[in-house]
Amino acid sequence: MPWPPEYQRASVDFEKFMVAARDHAGLATTNMAWNMVEGVLHVFRRRLTLEQALRFADQLPPAVRGLFVEGWRPGDHVASVGTRADLLAEVRSLRREHNFSPDNAIESVGFALFAVLPSDAFARALEALPPELRELWSGVGKPA
Repeated sequence: MPWPPEYQRASVDFEKFMVAARDHAGLATTNMAWNMVEGVLHVFRRRLTLEQALRFADQLPPAVRGLFVEGWRPGDHVASVGTRADLLAEVRSLRREHNFSPDNAIESVGFALFAVLPSDAFARALEALPPELRELWSGVGKPA
């Protein structure tokens, strides 16, 4: 079997993902987008059961998948979803002094995933999420 293309182009796809997140968030650099991306992925992960998290991660490009599972302890308590404001505050709490996450941080990461995933994979990723989280990305990829 040949080396799978998604692994051959992993760094290119990750750069595309980071640029899409940066641009959608209106940030100046991908360095500024880093804490936002990591924060959103980990905030979502903390609200997923083991099965949901694995189903979601299975749809992600390899480098994004690695970031999603980084530091994960699958036996940890599954947090309640809470409000969008609660989630955004948690995203912004990651390395607070270097966190530039704007108000649209959650949507920006969803948009970046939509930009790098085939539409069927993005749909499967959404299906893995509980309804409250799925709703946060429900408008991603749809005309305004």
